[in-house]
Amino acid sequence: MKKDERNEPIRDVLDDIVELTDNEGNVVPFELLDVVDFEGQEFAVLFPCEEPDSEEVLIAAIEDDPDDEASELYVPLEDEALMNRVFEKFKELNRDVYHFLD
Repeated sequence: MKKDERNEPIRDVLDDIVELTDNEGNVVPFELLDVVDFEGQEFAVLFPCEEPDSEEVLIAAIEDDPDDEASELYVPLEDEALMNRVFEKFKELNRDVYHFLD
């Protein structure tokens, strides 16, 4: 998703597919579930398209791409505590949209 698309209501772009490259160079598609603003930073909540039965999502920080000012980078979180706080915010914002397993 390009930066200028983030100014649109998030529900208008939710069916976007984000393709990320893994450590082995494979392109892996993810469905963008939402963009969560948490503590002044934007985070993408992504669902793996190739694992439709998965109960896990990927949470990535959205950062400006230094090589292309019209694009963004999705940087997977490694801090589990931050990941959990962002996911809790996502659940709070989307409790009427998704069914969450506790």
